[in-house]
Amino acid sequence: MTHAASRREFLRQASAFAAAGIASPFAMRFAGIAAASAQTASDYKALVYVALGGGNDHLSSIVPYDMPSYTNYANVRKDLALARAKLLPLTAASQQKGLQIALSPRLTGIRKLYNAGRIAVVANVGPLLEPTTRADIDAGRAKLPRLLGSHFDQSNMWASLNEASEYGWGGRMADIMASTNAHPIATTISSAGYTRFGMGANTYAFAVSNDGVPQPYFEPGSPFERAVTGSGTRTNLLEKAYAQAHETLRDESAILNGAILPDATFGQTPGGGENELANSLRTIGRLIGASSAIGARRQVFYVELGGFDTHSEQNIWHPQLMTKLNSALVFFDSMLGKLGMRDKVTLFTTSEFGRNFVPNEDGTDHGWGSHHLVMGGAVNGGNIYGKLPAINVNGPDTTYEGGPMLPSTSASQYAATLGRWMGISESDLADILPDLARFDAKDLGFMKKA
Repeated sequence: MTHAASRREFLRQASAFAAAGIASPFAMRFAGIAAASAQTASDYKALVYVALGGGNDHLSSIVPYDMPSYTNYANVRKDLALARAKLLPLTAASQQKGLQIALSPRLTGIRKLYNAGRIAVVANVGPLLEPTTRADIDAGRAKLPRLLGSHFDQSNMWASLNEASEYGWGGRMADIMASTNAHPIATTISSAGYTRFGMGANTYAFAVSNDGVPQPYFEPGSPFERAVTGSGTRTNLLEKAYAQAHETLRDESAILNGAILPDATFGQTPGGGENELANSLRTIGRLIGASSAIGARRQVFYVELGGFDTHSEQNIWHPQLMTKLNSALVFFDSMLGKLGMRDKVTLFTTSEFGRNFVPNEDGTDHGWGSHHLVMGGAVNGGNIYGKLPAINVNGPDTTYEGGPMLPSTSASQYAATLGRWMGISESDLADILPDLARFDAKDLGFMKKA
């Protein structure tokens, strides 16, 4: 093998190790994490983080519907405004000062799930370091997250919710929960490769594909194949640890491969295989169905749907994305129903930011606050949580005239409500989400009490 080929193989395997969680076996061995007790099906819980990559335009997904708000929306959005007659209005028990919302006409299945009590809307969520008002911003006294509007930085902020931490809040929760699982490597699983959200101090996200669980492979006879075998005969401690880590990854991958439900379990995927989110959720559903077989009590999953950076041609691309989101969530709900696990799995959406109120010709620019969906049998669905913003181009709920919506609910409050349902203690939540202490409401109420 040439030097260049060896280097390519090293990079390929190093990236596979990072994505598949090879650092996790290293950390687990060095930290001495013990094998966990087998789970009982009645105690299983999982979170599914759905990242809408690029910055979803929430005002084209969850649309102002009361007449004053819709009139303001239509006057500003012009050709981007969705026709009111085609919208899918939502009723809600929560008092929103007369404000009403409706779903995009592409979200028919999501509205059915909302009406069935299995989906809730959480209004105007975004990363906040402290409660912040327009007056604070105008006076220059607001403490704001760094680099608002940056895809990379705000994706990382949503994933970590702690500007001082290199870890994700899903990974930090996984550090706590891994000891309850018989195979800790399966605590956090990503269908999108590396994710900051799934990075913990002792756990990494194990990478899977739409084809299932990958098996580590090294070309027979290559230096890398020799480096990852025969751990029992090695005297060099680093070589021994490296080989042991690979052997753990190989063995754990084989266990997951043997347990994952057959591909045919859930029938045809919507979109004929062209809906990437539905494809990813299908794999996640197959793994959730294997949770009892692998002794998993707590799991965190990460999936992505990209394409939301709609600076132009938004009326072409955004409706297609809404169709994918709708079909994928309805499909996942049906999978969980078939497994009898709707009340044990909670899916929630995120996006690095919403979009600006005022359009950019035929698209929209980067914003801040955004509306999100939470889905599952344990969700107090059919309701709106948080505070709907006033639809006013220069009102108190915008950061500047025509600009981003100023979040009224912190992403840390959103995450804490989910983490509490997973069984994370108040002291651990305070450690994982340090900005939570600055907000009065530590629980938004959209999850049913255990």
